[in-house]
Amino acid sequence: MLFKTISYLKFLLKSTNQHGVHSPFVYDFVTKGLYKKENNSTSLNSYSEFKNLSNKEKKVVSKIIYYFKIKEIQVKNTYSIKDLSKTHKTLIYSSINNKYLDKIINHKLKYCILINGIHQNKKAELKWLEIIKNKNATVTIDVFYFGIIFFRSEQEKEHFNIRS
Repeated sequence: MLFKTISYLKFLLKSTNQHGVHSPFVYDFVTKGLYKKENNSTSLNSYSEFKNLSNKEKKVVSKIIYYFKIKEIQVKNTYSIKDLSKTHKTLIYSSINNKYLDKIINHKLKYCILINGIHQNKKAELKWLEIIKNKNATVTIDVFYFGIIFFRSEQEKEHFNIRS
């Protein structure tokens, strides 16, 4: 618990809001997705994998799903390329401790990955820092509760720490 509190304080010191974002893609996501006041959020009641999340975490996930018009959510505890090759908007939800996470990231298919637990302990934070450095993960966003990875060939590699 102490580690997570210290991590949160560090996160607050280095994070920004929409005014510190210079990427149009991320700026739109922050202003029209994360910071949108309207209650256009998606209900997560039908997804058992989100049962143990706090209300704040559920709200963040819901806003991500709504903004990016996610059609399918896959929980990846295994590694299967066949399951990941869909062309419609799929959100891959994974724990930072997933042993297949590196393989999933290295395939850079048309989806975004939402990673839970990136600040739960020192090992998780180090793993998240490795992911940020991965050349395939062109846009990474740390919203403290989750790490979000996008694979955008049209954008330079960038990382953002965004207060949600």
